[in-house]
Amino acid sequence: MKLTFSSLLLMAVATFFWMTLGRGDEVLPTAPLATISVADSYLERAERWSYDPSGIRIQYLTIGSGTTYLNDPVTYAEDLTFWSPDDNGNHWQMTAMEGRLYPDIKELFLLKGVEIKQLERNAKMQTPHIRLLLNENRAITDARVRLSTANSITTATGLDLDLTSSQATLLKKVETRYAK
Repeated sequence: MKLTFSSLLLMAVATFFWMTLGRGDEVLPTAPLATISVADSYLERAERWSYDPSGIRIQYLTIGSGTTYLNDPVTYAEDLTFWSPDDNGNHWQMTAMEGRLYPDIKELFLLKGVEIKQLERNAKMQTPHIRLLLNENRAITDARVRLSTANSITTATGLDLDLTSSQATLLKKVETRYAK
């Protein structure tokens, strides 16, 4: 009797362990990891020109190097220079160490070391980043801006720059210091 009871108890314990502990953690099926960024195209010393309806070049962009990835229309670029004339014959030039070109929505986002120059007036602005609305020929930022001229330094937060009319609006916290 003891042997039968011990055998039944051993079988019950073994069944219990087999049904609970023996299975281990349940492995849930998971979706494969997100597609690894696979380069679709590379750019080296690329140029992009834009024209108005009459055929006059209104924007010129050079990209030192850039990469576009599969399933991502954005071009991630380095060493950028953007150039655009205004209606009065003046020229704007913007440079940045990094940028992103969004061709579908016609926007260029300049990052890191952004410098904006109005070439004929020898004025220079610096900001951490700026967004160019290419269809509107306009540049905007909500970041800190520093404008330097021959006899003044102006700082502000935010900028709205119409590249066609050369009208720049500093948005808030504007402060100017004049040279002696």
